[in-house]
Amino acid sequence: MYESLVRIDEAELGMLTGDTSDAGPVLAEEPAHFNYALQSAWAASAPQDSSSTLLNEIEARWDHYRTHLDYFYGLALHHPATARKFYEDTLEHEVDLIRARNVALQELNFSSFERAKIISKSRAKDSILGVIFVTALALGVGFVGSYIIARRTIQPLRELTDSVKELRGGHLDTRIPIHGADEIADLGFEFNRLTERLREFEAMNVNEIVREKQKSEAIIESIDDPLLLFDANGRLLHLNRAAEELTGAHPAIALGQPLSQLFYDRQVRRDVERALELAAKSLTRTPSDGEDAVPPIVSVPLHGRTRHYRIRVARILAEAAPGASGTEPVAGVLLLFTDITHFKELDQMKSDFIAKVSHEFRTPLTSMTMSLDILGDELVGKLNQEQHDIIGSSKTDARRLAKLIRDLLTLSRLESVVDSSKGTEEETNVREVVEELLRSMSPLYQERGITLKAASVVEGDYRISHEHFTSVLSNLLSNALKYTPPGGTVTVVTEWKESPQELTLAVQDTGIGIAAEDQERIFEKFVQIKHRDLSTPGSVGLGLAIVREIAARYNGLVELESKVGKGSRFRVTFHVERVPKLEGVA
Repeated sequence: MYESLVRIDEAELGMLTGDTSDAGPVLAEEPAHFNYALQSAWAASAPQDSSSTLLNEIEARWDHYRTHLDYFYGLALHHPATARKFYEDTLEHEVDLIRARNVALQELNFSSFERAKIISKSRAKDSILGVIFVTALALGVGFVGSYIIARRTIQPLRELTDSVKELRGGHLDTRIPIHGADEIADLGFEFNRLTERLREFEAMNVNEIVREKQKSEAIIESIDDPLLLFDANGRLLHLNRAAEELTGAHPAIALGQPLSQLFYDRQVRRDVERALELAAKSLTRTPSDGEDAVPPIVSVPLHGRTRHYRIRVARILAEAAPGASGTEPVAGVLLLFTDITHFKELDQMKSDFIAKVSHEFRTPLTSMTMSLDILGDELVGKLNQEQHDIIGSSKTDARRLAKLIRDLLTLSRLESVVDSSKGTEEETNVREVVEELLRSMSPLYQERGITLKAASVVEGDYRISHEHFTSVLSNLLSNALKYTPPGGTVTVVTEWKESPQELTLAVQDTGIGIAAEDQERIFEKFVQIKHRDLSTPGSVGLGLAIVREIAARYNGLVELESKVGKGSRFRVTFHVERVPKLEGVA
């Protein structure tokens, strides 16, 4: 009640100063709070109590004071000077009287509380003495009873404890002597039955384990592909005969060794470790992630012949502990080397055939192009307009065919074993390549009304083929040009990470985007996503296949992020070295 009076008094002063927006709601709501507090005080007081007299006085004063509030509110709104005088002559005095009664009521309540506190302490002291007496009596009775019960049960329990210790040590023929017919005797009887069942189960379980082990080993040995099983710490647990031939390691020496100790050829070991790293990433990706979901391939020289294996990784999960959260613990890792040498040889034959045919096409196509140029320049006679148009169309088709032949030869050269290490020692200045390509392709972009820019380009030289890096960027920029409508933007970004040594090239456009169902196959050869509003003459879908092959030459990946109508972002990573800058050389 006292706090409500203070807020009402402050609101009246606010009305006198003109703050009607804040004081008005207080004057309208706070009397109800005061009435509620007053009724609560009445409910807590006892009849014929001295506090009842004070409450009667407070209620009477409040009723009188309440009748003046509405009158004061109207005066404050329309006659501020009169309202101030009314407040000083009447309201201020009445508020002080009610406050005084409230203070007296609080002092009276405090005195009553102190008296009740003294009475409660006295009663609590008497109760504590009674509880102490009862507790002492109960302890005495309990001690005597426990001593009697312990004497009757301690010996059988000791015998049971000793028998359990022997059972834990592997002595399954342990038995407990049974005395009497109480619960201890029943427990001993059940214990003896348990040991009997354990003996039967052990005999059966050992035989079953041996049979399952022999069955598993027979299945593993029957697999023609190399198979290696590692524990959670990366130590070899088992390998079949094909794996022995692949690694050249004897089981007696190889078991317990890490993967790095199984392959003696340094290059093969690096290739296998890199392939396993890529395969491990694929375990956490969905098939929609495309390129990363393809198991990696490693080449191993074996018996004078290079064999190719696709590595598949499978995790063996252990049963999680009850109540444990998070991913299940890994108990082991299974590596399966699938021999795909036959398929690689067939693919190489196909690539060689395409390369040979494309090379044979190049010479006559060059001759045809030169002949068309001679005819178009009218060096052998005048031509009419219709003949010029026919020759122009023929030259366009010849250029398209020449581009196809160049792409086929480039892809065939990248897929060949001889070209796999090409360019690794060559040094390329990435900034110069980017700036040169942007300058050469800017007229094409300006003609289409598309903005071409480089947001960030790394400095320095890197051990990557100039031809390879130029081909990747050129293909990505050509694709962005085809599929970005006028008014769009194409941005080139390059980044370098010192650990792990990784050069990243990203090309982002604001084009039409690529549907999710098409993102998995656009990196395949001769796959081209057609769009009704865009025409791509001369393209047969080899550009992104070339980009993927070049990235693979540097143990890299091609990642795609795209939404239809929002644009696409191609990100290519190359694992290369940065050429250190010599001191004193700018």
